[in-house]
Amino acid sequence: MEQKVLIVSCVEYYSFLKNIPADKVFLSFRQTSILDMILESHRNFPEMDLEFYAGMIDGIVAMESDAEENDYAHYKERTALVSEVVALLAKKYALEALEACRKYYESQTAKLVSEDKTGYYQKMAVEIYAMIEAE
Repeated sequence: MEQKVLIVSCVEYYSFLKNIPADKVFLSFRQTSILDMILESHRNFPEMDLEFYAGMIDGIVAMESDAEENDYAHYKERTALVSEVVALLAKKYALEALEACRKYYESQTAKLVSEDKTGYYQKMAVEIYAMIEAE
């Protein structure tokens, strides 16, 4: 799994489970070194899939999921969308995975995408990318 996709997947997964805006999850994960731990684990165990990392996060923060089954689709859609946007940012600015994710999650647009009620998770990646560029 590509590092950008791994970081975005873990952030969006936790955001979904706890119904916390993804930009706040990213900041928290960065401040508590969870992202560093995820990337280090990925270097040591590159064959592991997202479920391994989700379980690792579950263990670290001892979270419980009370989200409804129907909302899972939004998590998947956001993860796919954000992964594309982060890839576009990484390409344009020649950024490493963590820095490209930081650029995304620190944008005002990321806050809109992480809120289901805005419907931004249904937009095209190029639209979200353009919004970030316009900030």
